[in-house]
Amino acid sequence: MRIRSWGILKNSMYILFSIFLLCNCYDSPKKDPSARGAANDTNNHIPKGEALGIKKGQPHVYIVSISEMTFHPKAIKVHKGDTIIWINHDLVAHCVTEVSNKPWTSSAIPSGRSWKMVVIQSSDYYCAIHPVMKGKIVAE
Repeated sequence: MRIRSWGILKNSMYILFSIFLLCNCYDSPKKDPSARGAANDTNNHIPKGEALGIKKGQPHVYIVSISEMTFHPKAIKVHKGDTIIWINHDLVAHCVTEVSNKPWTSSAIPSGRSWKMVVIQSSDYYCAIHPVMKGKIVAE
């Protein structure tokens, strides 16, 4: 009887944890449309791979979404000095690691979190946790 109760409790904990994860992945849109495009805003409503509104000649901020075990967009064209923010929308952790000499890596990015980097050169990158996930930065 005691072992069976533990199994039911354990299964209930898994279900509650799954519901918690799903609820935290949902991001409702902001009510204030003027808040869209703020440089420090990393919510789902930012257009994927588009520069956020910054004055001409200044560095731009680009978003790469991580979802469905893929980087979106897979290739992004930026200028040296621009910033890229990778946002993990998957349920599992991912990372962003430069391919050739691995001079930079994000370490694990948990679900719902982000990591940013200032671009200094073109790079191919991948997720070292899931090596089939690949992306490319083209720096002009």
